[in-house]
Amino acid sequence: MTEAIDVKQGRGRKGRRMLAVGAVGVIAVLGAGLWMWEPWKDTTPFTAVRVSVTPGKYAEPGSTADSCVPHAAGKEVVIYDEDGQHELASASEPREGVVLPAEYGDFAGDCAVTTRIPDVPGGHDAYVVQWGGGSKLKVSAEDLRRSAAEQREQLKTTTKP
Repeated sequence: MTEAIDVKQGRGRKGRRMLAVGAVGVIAVLGAGLWMWEPWKDTTPFTAVRVSVTPGKYAEPGSTADSCVPHAAGKEVVIYDEDGQHELASASEPREGVVLPAEYGDFAGDCAVTTRIPDVPGGHDAYVVQWGGGSKLKVSAEDLRRSAAEQREQLKTTTKP
């Protein structure tokens, strides 16, 4: 009689162990699927904002006293995926910018142009940005989502390279 009880207990332990292993497997598969799906990432399209600064000596006066036109105005800005291989969105830089006042320190007198690139697909951690067919620069998604005012404000405490 005791042998029969031991056999039943052995089967019960084995069954619980197999159930636990199966549950861990299911959790691992669900976790991997969730990690690949990444529902916490905002994948909605957004308008990227980039403030570029041209030294004052490479800009002409604009239509108003505080505006300017960079010599290389109107360049195309292209945003690629994080590998820089697939174009995701593009826009043309505005022809006219604003002359930065004295409070911008090293950048005072330079010409700041704000470019808005609509319909950039969300969900990437970083993007590659290219101005006018020149070199490509990796930019975080967070930086592309920052407002023009925030980007200009940062110039006040940045020193020119």
